[in-house]
Amino acid sequence: MGSEIEIKLSIKNEDILTEILDDERLKKDFGHFTIISMNADYYDTRELDLLKHNLVIRIRKENGEYVCTVKKRTMELESGILIRGEWNKEIPIKAIKLEYFPEMKDEMAEIIGEKELVEIVETDFIRRTLDIEYKGSLLELAVDYGKIIAGKYEEPIMEVEIELKRGTEEVIMPFIEDYLKDFDLKVETESKFSRGVALFMKK
Repeated sequence: MGSEIEIKLSIKNEDILTEILDDERLKKDFGHFTIISMNADYYDTRELDLLKHNLVIRIRKENGEYVCTVKKRTMELESGILIRGEWNKEIPIKAIKLEYFPEMKDEMAEIIGEKELVEIVETDFIRRTLDIEYKGSLLELAVDYGKIIAGKYEEPIMEVEIELKRGTEEVIMPFIEDYLKDFDLKVETESKFSRGVALFMKK
C-alpha cells in the first residue's frame, strides 16, 4: 500500500487558472508544465456501500493507459491536507477485478456481497503538472480543468492539487504561502468523486 498525501485548492475562475499556468516565478524555479489528458470512471454499488466504508474504486485513463486504483480515506488534517491509503494497478483493459488488490480483496468483497459494481461518476479533465523540489521534499503541483459527470448532471473542475511525492507534508503549506498565496485559492475538502456523488444523488 502507498499513502496519498495531498491538498486540493479551488480556483475561482478561468482567468486565475491562466495566471497560475503563466506564472513567471513558477516557470523560472520549476520549468514548464507537463500536459496529461485524464478520463476516470468511479465505481460503487447503487447503494454506495464502498463509500460508506470510506473506499472508492477508480479506473483512470492517462494518455491512453489504464490504471485501476483503490483509495481509502484515513485522515484529514486541520490544514485541509488529506491522507489516504492508495493501491494502484496498471491494467490492459477497462475492467475491475478485486484480485488486482490482494490486500483489500476480502474487505471489499464482504462490503459488496452479491451486489453489482456500477459506474457512479465520470471525470474528464486536462491536468498540467510540475515537479516541485522544495525544502528537501518533492511535491507535484497539478492544475486540473474539465468536468465531473453523473448521468445528465455536470459540474466544472477547476482546481489545484499539491501532492507529496517524497519527504514530509510539513512543507506543503509553506510552499503554498511562498508561491500561490496571491491567487486567492480556497481549500477544497471535497474530492472530485465526492462532488460527483452529490450529482449522482440528484438522480
